[in-house]
Amino acid sequence: MNFYKESKMIRFITKSRLLKPITRFVHKIWMDYKYGVVVYYNDPGRLKVIKLVRKIKKEVDLLLGDNEGYTIYRTVKNTSKIKGDIAEVGTYQGGSSKIICEAKGKRALHLFDTFEGLPELSNLDDTRLVQKGDYPASLVEIKRYLKKYNSVHFYKGLFPYTSGPVKNKKFSFVNLDVDLYKSTLSGLAFFYPRMSKGGSLSPTTTLVFRESRRPLMSFSKTGSNQ
Repeated sequence: MNFYKESKMIRFITKSRLLKPITRFVHKIWMDYKYGVVVYYNDPGRLKVIKLVRKIKKEVDLLLGDNEGYTIYRTVKNTSKIKGDIAEVGTYQGGSSKIICEAKGKRALHLFDTFEGLPELSNLDDTRLVQKGDYPASLVEIKRYLKKYNSVHFYKGLFPYTSGPVKNKKFSFVNLDVDLYKSTLSGLAFFYPRMSKGGSLSPTTTLVFRESRRPLMSFSKTGSNQ
């Protein structure tokens, strides 16, 4: 099966209420085993984290494989001694945010999302994979879902226009999960110069894995969002 047919199949399953229960299984197989992730198999706490990820998948629509979720958790833990806050752009229903909360300690977490779905696509995005309005979520529900965690801040609107409150901060970990070309590029341009030494900036993708390499390559060449 070619990439676009495979991606369209996953989009259909994701949007179908009838097929919702198998969405996570299909996505896990597609992401974890076809493209691979970094896994710390010698970590004695790995099973506990995998159980956490699977628990979260039962609570919300978490579009991450088990190993992807574990890698986020482990990376947050590994940056625990790095000075700086944590940010996530592209929160969706708060599943990956909860993984981060479980690992962040006392660090502040800044969550950015339109909470109304993906913004307008550009001619650099592939409408066969994603469309405007995909992945809407309720800010009220996400706040309720994460209410037990301290120092979690929410910013509703299109990033980077909502970045004003954090423009003078440094970051130890950033999870950039935005799917679109311009959103990825603007996120890299904003956070890269604000990363603490030793910090981790992680551009994450779901359905547009191959296309997402384009903004990374563009940013590496220009160092800007142009």
